[in-house]
Order: sequence, then C-alpha cells, then structure tokens
Amino acid sequence: MDFQNLNYLNDFVNMLSGSFLPVTNKKTKLPELLKMYVIIVWLIEVTYLIACILGLFNVPKERVLKDGTVNIVVSLEVIVLMIYLHNRKKLLREIIGKLNRILTIDDEVLKQVTINTVKPLQKPLKIYTITNVSSVIIWTSLSFVEVFRKNEFNYTDYQVPAVISKEPFPIGVFIGGVLLQIFGSAYTIIRKVSLDLYTMHLILLMTAQYKYVRIKLVTILRQERDTIMNLDSDITCYVEQELRLLTRHYETVVDLAVMLRKLLSPNIGILYVEYVFLFCFLSFMFVTTSTMYLEKYIITLYIIGALVQFYVLCLCIEELLEASTSVADDVMHERWYIHNIHLQHAMAMIISFNKLECKLSSVRKINLNLSSFMSVLNQAYSVSLLFLKAN
Repeated sequence: MDFQNLNYLNDFVNMLSGSFLPVTNKKTKLPELLKMYVIIVWLIEVTYLIACILGLFNVPKERVLKDGTVNIVVSLEVIVLMIYLHNRKKLLREIIGKLNRILTIDDEVLKQVTINTVKPLQKPLKIYTITNVSSVIIWTSLSFVEVFRKNEFNYTDYQVPAVISKEPFPIGVFIGGVLLQIFGSAYTIIRKVSLDLYTMHLILLMTAQYKYVRIKLVTILRQERDTIMNLDSDITCYVEQELRLLTRHYETVVDLAVMLRKLLSPNIGILYVEYVFLFCFLSFMFVTTSTMYLEKYIITLYIIGALVQFYVLCLCIEELLEASTSVADDVMHERWYIHNIHLQHAMAMIISFNKLECKLSSVRKINLNLSSFMSVLNQAYSVSLLFLKAN
C-alpha cells in the first residue's frame, strides 16, 4: 500500500495527460518515448491556447463571453498550477516519501482506515472525469456540422472562437482547426482532471492518517484500562511501546500537515478565484445558448461534472479540517488521567497538537470547504448577472 497504487485512476490520468507529477519519492527519468509524448501534448495545448486567445480579439463580444471565456479560465488554471507543481517537485517527493513510510506499516487498522477514506470518493470522481472529458470533446466536435453548410469559413464557425488562418479559409484549414480544438481542449480538460485528482488524493491520504491516530489512540487506552484491572506487566510494556509508536506517527502527521499547507496554499487561492469565474461564465453560457437543445444538454453535462468535482474537493478539505481537530475527541470520554505518567505525558502532547487544525489556506476569507461551496456559487451568480446586464 503506497501513494501510487491506492488510486489507479489518479495514476492513469496523470500519465494520459502528460502531467507526470511525482507518484513516488524517487527522482526518475522519463523514457525517450514518454518525453516525446509530453512535448507533443504541450505543443498541442500551447498552440490551442494561442489560437483561442487570438480568437478573443477577432470575434464579436457576445461570442467571446459565451464561448471563449470558460476555455480561457480553465486553460490558464491548468498552465499556472502545472508549472507551480512541477517547480515544487522536491517538496512533493518529500511528502510522498513520508506518506509511503507511514503506509508501509504493517497495521490492519491503518490499512482499513486508509481504504475506507480513499475508495468512497473514487466513483463520483470517475463520473466527473467521464462527463467533463466527453462533454468537451462533443462540444468542440459540433463544428463539423458547418462542413455540410458552406465551403468557406470564418473564425466564428468554430465552437470555441479561434484564429487558425486568415479568414475566409477553405474546408481543409477548417477541419484542421477543428481537430486542433478537439485534441487541445481534450488534453486541457484531462490535465485539469489530473491536477484535481492528484490534489484530492494527497488530501485524502492526510485525512486517513488523522482518522487512524484517533481510532488507534482509543484502542490503546482501552488496552491500558484492561491492564490496570489485570495487573499484567507484559501487557503494560506492550501498551507503552504501542503508544510511543503512535506518538511518533502523530508527530510525522503534524509535520506532513505543515508541508501540505506549504504546498497547496497557493493552489487554494487560485482555485477559489478560478471557480468563481468558471461558474460565472458557465451560467452565462447556459443562459445565452438558445439555438440547439444539444448544446444546452452538453453544457448541463459539463456543469454537473464541474459541480461534482468542486463539491468533492470542498468535502475533502472539510473532512481534513475536522479530522485534524478531532484526534483527541474520543479520548475525552476515556479515563486517561488515571493511567501511568508516561501515558499522561503522551496524551498531553496529543491534546495540545489537536488544537493545530490542518487548514490549507493561508488567507482566512479565501478557503475551500463546504461553507465556501455555496459562497463561491453565490459570487459566481452575482458576477454572471453583471455580465448579463452589461450584455
């Protein structure tokens, strides 16, 4: 059991997107074939982004707001966060190395807690992956309908406004542009999915460690209570040893929490702003699209996938925050203060650490949790109304 094999979807999408973010603590070189694949993916994405940015300045304002903004918001998020995480590879490997050392402990409770924390969210994340990737590919493919209507094409004939060649351009250039949009948008959204899955996997594994410490601590205290009743010195030594190991485990978890906050704090701020504009422009896009029922269906599908992902991310962060501040909650119901002095000192340390919540955001007003889920949607709705009135 380690970081890589606990979530095969994360590992698969990480490779498919060409992200190749670290999944082990070892620094490895990519084979030449995979290096070529990464270069090709980046060339497609950058060319697609440049074409779309140029398209913003060559089509009417209504088309820009309706069909160009969501794509730009997602593309910029992907590029900024991908560059940032690749620059923090050393820190990522340190975090993964510490997590793997913890996860290799031969403890059935740790195994069950980790699996029960990670596995339940894999199904909604699969739904998010499939709906968003499929809706984006279908959306950009709708441009092929124009092939049966005309022989010369303009920038506005693409689903996402883009500049590929000087208009008007022939059918061959148009088809090449549509293919660029299909592959460019597909790789962009797959890379966004890979970033989301990777971030949530890190958070879930941290949450599992806090839950494990909470369960294991109560188990040890109850063993100690039975020891006092039976006056068994061998059991007492065993319990003290277990408690020392758990205390070291908890110290490692607290260190990991500090490292995780250092890593993800910029991400949280960027994602908060990005989600406000993403749902704002998705709302605008849905309201102003009235020509085809198929288009509304595709937009609805994408919005559902985006909402699922956003809610799951907020839920993961909320659970991490709750787990980090509830490690000693069950202990309060146990008579830990009647035990030996070593156990009392260990308990005092754990209770003091329990006050250190694992909050990933460094800015109080910009955070992602279940309360900010509705806050972001409300802000997106307000901004969307401003754009609708201005339009």
